[in-house]
Amino acid sequence: MDFRLLGTRRSDDRGDARALQINEQDELFIAQGMPAYAEMTRQGDGWTVQTSTLLTPDAAYPGTNASLEVFNNFPGWTIVVAEVFAAEVLSTAVAHASQIFAMVTTKKAAPSLGALVLASLNGRNAITPTANGPIITAVGTTVVANGWRPWGAGIGWGVAAATPGMAYSARVDGMLQAPYQCSVCLTPMNSVATASSFQVGMTFYLVRQESRLT
Repeated sequence: MDFRLLGTRRSDDRGDARALQINEQDELFIAQGMPAYAEMTRQGDGWTVQTSTLLTPDAAYPGTNASLEVFNNFPGWTIVVAEVFAAEVLSTAVAHASQIFAMVTTKKAAPSLGALVLASLNGRNAITPTANGPIITAVGTTVVANGWRPWGAGIGWGVAAATPGMAYSARVDGMLQAPYQCSVCLTPMNSVATASSFQVGMTFYLVRQESRLT
């Protein structure tokens, strides 16, 4: 019996089916025609958030302090992190090195609202979280350490004073995910905590079969 695997082209108004093809080794031909995250962003599920005031980085391996906490208060949905980033907005003339740390908490109570704005990645209106909303953003919270780890390459800075100093981002590509009642936490670490002040943030997607935040 002969079976054929067909695919329907989404942009074809007629709904015409196309046969999938394989090569001589029976490998399916698949080509990604758009950049990573393009389809998820098109659906309106991509958001970015960052702190709005300067914060002092940790001078030791992070423990219970979360500079930025993003809490998932949305049953049935998952926060999937694509990228974390930090900017050294103020820097002094002291040689130092910086690194951004992140972790996902176990299930916990919602943090006190910090109301950091969620900015859309595809032109939708920005959202200001509320205390009972689906996403709760908070700053300077106390959390239970649950596997802090550095993301991306650390950056060293010389002795020349600069305002600002450096900025960097690290791809996470979904390796940090916060299910319902869990948080993604970020904290910058600096070898000299008094040498600089930071802002930190992340880009994330809300994932479900059909995703809408508003």
